[in-house]
Amino acid sequence: MSNEIWIFVINLVVSIIVGVASAFFTIGRYKEKVDTLKDSHTRLEEKSTKMKTNIDQLLEFKTQAQKFIDKNIYKDQSPLSLTEFGQQLVDDSGFKSIFDDIKDDLVHMLEEQAPATQYETQEKARSLMDTLADYGPFQPIQKYAFEHGKDLNQILRAGGILLRDYYFTKHPEVINPNEEY
Repeated sequence: MSNEIWIFVINLVVSIIVGVASAFFTIGRYKEKVDTLKDSHTRLEEKSTKMKTNIDQLLEFKTQAQKFIDKNIYKDQSPLSLTEFGQQLVDDSGFKSIFDDIKDDLVHMLEEQAPATQYETQEKARSLMDTLADYGPFQPIQKYAFEHGKDLNQILRAGGILLRDYYFTKHPEVINPNEEY
């Protein structure tokens, strides 16, 4: 072989060796990054699990606190009914008169949640009322609550019983599911 061919072969071999070494070096760097990402992902999963546990605990605490607060407005019976205090909140706050004007709108909002049973209707009505503190028609109730040191959400949750009962008049199939309407 001539010198030119040897030079070409040597250059080719050197180029291949440099290319392979460069590829291994690059792969090694990416492997290190992948390993780092796996470690980070594992730590994030652990933190996420811990956060979910903490959130679940807070939600349980909220539920228990709400039950404690609601003891004042609901009689401990089935179906729930208002205590004298709960009825007084609904009457004195003006909720009842406002409710009479907007009850069909509230029923429509509740219908969007599609309660299928009496219990679902009751709980979804109370839950819906929890979200309506800033609902325009309830602004006078908000003012009443502020001026009289009352809890707006408690007034609205008491009003959830009125909504439940009115919903039943609009949807008797929930009360008697086997009858045709």
